[in-house]
Amino acid sequence: MSTALLLFESTHAVIKAERLLDEKKIPCKVIPVPKHISSECGLALEVSTEVRAEVVRALKLAGVHVTVSAVP
Repeated sequence: MSTALLLFESTHAVIKAERLLDEKKIPCKVIPVPKHISSECGLALEVSTEVRAEVVRALKLAGVHVTVSAVP
């Protein structure tokens, strides 16, 4: 399974995103941002690439700013 990393501006945004995805029964995993990726927040969400577009849409509708990293 391929995964995508979702990067956020704050820890608060990561927690909000995780809760939203949990409510929608979309699997995700909170992980530390890899050192080779720059981020304002030290945490990221890892999701399957199969649901990436759905996740980004849901987060944007909820007002959560997210950046998708091409490098997991």
